Amino acid sequence: MNEAVLERMWRHRASALAVRLNLAWWTERFNQLLLTVLPLLAVAILAGRTWREQWISPAGILLTVAGLLALGALAAWLLARKRFVTGEVGLVRLDERLGLHNRLVSASRKVGPWPADDPAFDLSTGLHWKAGRVVLPGLGSLLLVVAATLTPLPKREVLPREVVQPGAWEQMQDWLETLDAADFVDKEAIERFESRIDELKERPEEEWFSHTSLEATDSLEEALEEEIRDLATEMNALDRSLSTLESYSSESAEEAKKEAAREMEMAIDSLGQGGLPLSDDLRKELGDIDPSQLGSETIGGLSQEALEALQRQLGQAMEALGSLEGLPGLEEGMAFGEGLPGFGEGEGEENLPGFGGITRGRGDAPLFFGKEEDQLGTSNVEGIRNEDLSRATIGEVLGLGETERKIDKSRIGPVDGGTATSLGKGGEAVSRQPLLPDEQAVLKRFFK
Repeated sequence: MNEAVLERMWRHRASALAVRLNLAWWTERFNQLLLTVLPLLAVAILAGRTWREQWISPAGILLTVAGLLALGALAAWLLARKRFVTGEVGLVRLDERLGLHNRLVSASRKVGPWPADDPAFDLSTGLHWKAGRVVLPGLGSLLLVVAATLTPLPKREVLPREVVQPGAWEQMQDWLETLDAADFVDKEAIERFESRIDELKERPEEEWFSHTSLEATDSLEEALEEEIRDLATEMNALDRSLSTLESYSSESAEEAKKEAAREMEMAIDSLGQGGLPLSDDLRKELGDIDPSQLGSETIGGLSQEALEALQRQLGQAMEALGSLEGLPGLEEGMAFGEGLPGFGEGEGEENLPGFGGITRGRGDAPLFFGKEEDQLGTSNVEGIRNEDLSRATIGEVLGLGETERKIDKSRIGPVDGGTATSLGKGGEAVSRQPLLPDEQAVLKRFFK
């Protein structure tokens, strides 16, 4: 063989040896990365199948494994490249293995000829692959991923999330259910308030406690409270007027009877209006009452028994209003305002408020809190005066009067600048410290 053929042969053998060495270094790094990354992937798959099963799919797992293997191969090459050898190192290893005493290295440097090929050369170089160290780390890691993917897991019971609604919604719903069960308020009015509550509930749960939602809830709660208060006030006025008219005898004052009848008619009109009007049946029964016939056996289209049944129904309605929780002034079955000054009864033999006289008014005040203006039957406006000033409060106006300004009309002529035209005044108000006679004598010696 000529020198060129021998050179190609020995350099090819040296390159093959270098490739085997470099591949061994890369395999070691690659297996180390697989032993780190794939077990972590198996844990992630188990966690995903347990908590987010919809995110896990076989195709996604295969793509993830393929991507990790590619990235691992690249990372292993970057980590192992500092240990890679070249063909020159392969020639050194062949010289050492074959006992050529550096003849290959010398030939590569053009110092000597390339040695001839000898069948007695052992070209195995003493390097052998250990299948266990090469295959088992990667295979074991892949088996962990397969096991994490295919191992059956017990079904996880997802407990339903308990969504807490604003407390005002539940309270308003309880109020409306109580009014609906009492069956004396118009059903359509109750449904209108319920639909407004449902509109708030239909919003996304994340917005239930937002500023806008809570502001709308407060506004709706205040509106419902006001309607219930007005309803309780008018129901109380109607019940009181009805009881008063029924208790009047024929000898009673006609003017007081007319006043009670007027209050009753106003209460009935108010109960038919507003946001929570009475039901149609109850309004019809109240409309059949003729206040002028109260005390007789038949009142308009109602008998005495029907009137008593109507009064019992009104009493049950007032009890239902009094049972509503969270409304100040509506407690223990007491209608709004009942028990306050002006809602009491007279002290006579009959259960009546009294008729009043020259020096005092009647036993109750025909003034009720509501949207309608109270008709007092007079347009005379009188001022209230407190003659007992011992009970006056701080800042209270005790009286008003008219006064005139006093103008100094004395004439003052021109005055030269820098000259005093009159003695100074005002010193009388300056505090002077009295001195003893000895002290005054000392001052006179220095200030003559």
